[in-house]
Amino acid sequence: MSTSRTTAAATLAALSLIALAGCSPAADTPEPQAPAPATAAEFPRTIEIPAGGGGQAHNLTIDAAPQAIAALDYESAEVLAELGLADRLVLIPEAVLNPTLGGHVESLSGVATTFPVAMNLDTETVIATAPDLVVMSPRHGAEDSIGAVLEQAGLATLQLPDSWTTPEMLAQNVALIGETTGTEDAAGDLIEEMEAGYAAGAATTAGADNADAPRVLVLTNQAGRPFATAGHAFPLHLLNLAGAVSVSDELGMRATGPISAEQIVQANPDGIVLVDMNGSGDTMYAELLENPAVATVPAASDDRLMRVTGRDVQALGLGATVSGLASLTEWVSELG
Repeated sequence: MSTSRTTAAATLAALSLIALAGCSPAADTPEPQAPAPATAAEFPRTIEIPAGGGGQAHNLTIDAAPQAIAALDYESAEVLAELGLADRLVLIPEAVLNPTLGGHVESLSGVATTFPVAMNLDTETVIATAPDLVVMSPRHGAEDSIGAVLEQAGLATLQLPDSWTTPEMLAQNVALIGETTGTEDAAGDLIEEMEAGYAAGAATTAGADNADAPRVLVLTNQAGRPFATAGHAFPLHLLNLAGAVSVSDELGMRATGPISAEQIVQANPDGIVLVDMNGSGDTMYAELLENPAVATVPAASDDRLMRVTGRDVQALGLGATVSGLASLTEWVSELG
């Protein structure tokens, strides 16, 4: 591919003022780096990809505006659709066609090829769609299993430096996708809208900065059974901005995983958030919440449960997470 002067994406600007107040990533989590300011949407262009959890800093040269794009994770597919590129997508995860998760179901319904789970995706499926750009993040190990193979096959591959676990990383990834596809202006507008929305919807004091912050358990049904959301998952960063803290840390949970009735009783949270990732509502939570021991926990009562869809609190929701945060902040304020 030819080399040209480096262009860049919209910067993250004011996000540092409102995101992750008192709730920064773990010490071993690389801080996202903003690309340089954007210039004209011209090709060829060379994008500087900063170092991160996905690998070392490197450059990616794009000869022409991509016309056939394969998105290998939920968030990338949603960002590309949000930037007006749904008609250029040739491969997406099928989960974004579920309105519980996806915000662009209609515009993405015409994408020719979908796949069920990123970790099961093979290079043959990607190559068969003949993309001129592949977008992927360091999630499910796909970057290790197929990223290098795709590059060796001559496919331009945007391997995002970090997964979508914080508002800062979300903004960084949106900026890079915008720069790579020539939609940096739209990406910049999206970032600014989300920054402003988070600032307006956040609690006055972040949960991590308040010794008396409500303690909340966040459950998700994404694995076909109740899992406790833990670690540096995006919903927990929103929870912090909403003025609460996650009890998964108290339980010693470092990653999202199964939770037992005994653990819920032990944690005795002030409230419980039920995240519906597949449209099944409370179905997968019913047995756990109706457990006799759990039923004695005040947070299991209906007035201390908050029900949200995946797109309300997951990074893939993009603008929907702004209203999701506002609702979460209001609910948290009533737990005190």
